[in-house]
Amino acid sequence: MAATALLAGSLAPLNSTMIVVALPQVLADLDAPLAWGSWIVVSYLVAMAAMQPLGGSLGDRYGRRRLVALGLGGFLLASLAAAVAPTVEAVIAARTAQAVAGAVALPNGSALVRTLVPLEGQGRVLGLIGTGIGAAAAFGPPLGGLITDAFGWRWIFLANVVVIVPALVLALRLPREGAPAAGRRFDLLGGGLLLASLVTLALAATVWRVPEVPAAAPYALAAFGLASGAWFWRHARRADPPVLNLGLLSRRAYLAAGLTVMFSNMTMYTVFLAVPLFVAGVLGWPPGQVGLLLAAMSVPMMLLGPAAGWLADRYGPRLPALGGCAIAALGVALLTAIGADWSRAHLLLPLVVVGVGMGLSSAPTHTAALQAAGRHEAGQAAGLYSTMRYLGSIVCSAGIAAVLGDGGSVPQFRLLFVLLVGAAVVASATSSRLPAGLVADRTAAVGRGRA
Repeated sequence: MAATALLAGSLAPLNSTMIVVALPQVLADLDAPLAWGSWIVVSYLVAMAAMQPLGGSLGDRYGRRRLVALGLGGFLLASLAAAVAPTVEAVIAARTAQAVAGAVALPNGSALVRTLVPLEGQGRVLGLIGTGIGAAAAFGPPLGGLITDAFGWRWIFLANVVVIVPALVLALRLPREGAPAAGRRFDLLGGGLLLASLVTLALAATVWRVPEVPAAAPYALAAFGLASGAWFWRHARRADPPVLNLGLLSRRAYLAAGLTVMFSNMTMYTVFLAVPLFVAGVLGWPPGQVGLLLAAMSVPMMLLGPAAGWLADRYGPRLPALGGCAIAALGVALLTAIGADWSRAHLLLPLVVVGVGMGLSSAPTHTAALQAAGRHEAGQAAGLYSTMRYLGSIVCSAGIAAVLGDGGSVPQFRLLFVLLVGAAVVASATSSRLPAGLVADRTAAVGRGRA
C-alpha cells in the first residue's frame, strides 16, 4: 500500500517540474508563441489544485482503491496523448487531463494510509511518501533535462509509463477497505461550485501580472471565485451529504495542519524559485551549478522525512512540526542578508537549514491532518489538505512576480526574503496548534455530516 501511494504521489510533482526545462523545445517544435509556455505549466497546477477535494470526495463515496486505479489509468492515457500531441493546444489539454487524473489518484492514495495503516505507524508511512514526493519535485528538472537532451521532449511524457504501470498493478492488488459510502446522490451542484471557485481563484493568483493577460482579468476571476465560494459555503451547510464536509475546517487540528502546509509550501517553493533567479540573474552562475546548489535543500528534506514521521508516531505531530517550521524560519532569515558578493558557501548554510526544517515538518503536519478526520472522510480530508498545499505554491509565484517585477535587484530579493520570514513565522504559529500527542481514531466519534 505504501508503495502504491508513494508512486501515485510522485507523479504529480514529477510532472509539474520535469516539463519546465523542456518548454523551449516544445514551443520551437510546435511553432508556438512564447506565451503558450506558461499555460503548459499553469493549466496543470490549476487543475491539480482545484480537483483534489472532489477527487478525494469521490473516493470516500465510491472506493479509494478504485479511484486510485482509475486516476492512474487516466494519467497513463493523458501522458500518451501529450506524447503524440500535434499542437501546443493539444499539449495543454493533455496536461490538464493529467492533472485531473492525478487529482483523483493522489488524495485517495494518502487516504488509504489513513484507512489501512494502524494509527501508530501512519506518520512513518507518510514520511516515506513525503520523501518520495520531495525527491520527485527536486529531481524533476534535471531528469527532464536529461530525457529532453537524449530523446526529445515527447519522451518526458512517455517516461511516466515506468512509474504508472507498477503503481497500477500494485493498486489493483490492494486489500479492500470496506464498503464505500454509497446510497445517497452525489452533490453535483456543490461539486460544480467548489470546482468553479478553486479554478478561478487559482487562475487569478497564477496569471496576475502576466503581460499577455488583460490587467482586469485577475480581478474579475478573483471576484467570480469568491462569489462561487460563498455560494458553495452556503450550499454545503445545507446539503445532505455535502461534497465536502466543512466541519473539517472547524476542527482545530485539521485547520492548523492545512494552514501550516500552505504557509510552509509558500516558504519552500519561494526559496526553490527565488534562489535560482538570484544566482542566475545577479551572480551569473550557469544552470548546472544552480541545480547542485538546490540539492543542499532537497537532500535534507528527503532524508529527514521518515525520521520526522517516526517522531510524530512516538511523540505526536506538534513537536517535530513546530521545530521544523521554526528551523525553516531561521534559514529564511539568514537569506535576508543576501548580497551580490555571496559565494556558494554563503548560500549553502541557509539552504541546508531550510531543507532540515521542511524535512522535519512535512510528515507530522500531514499525519495530523489525516488523523483529524474519520476514516469515512479521509479522501476529502486528504484532497482539501493537498489543495491548501498547492495554493501555497501558487501564492508564492504571485508573490515573486509582485516583489521582483521585471527587475531582480539585490534589494528586491532581500525584501522578498523578509516577507517570506513572515510566512515561515505564521507556519510556526499554526503548527503550535497541532496535537501534542497521538490523535485517537475518530472513526467512531465523527459522523458523516457536519462536525
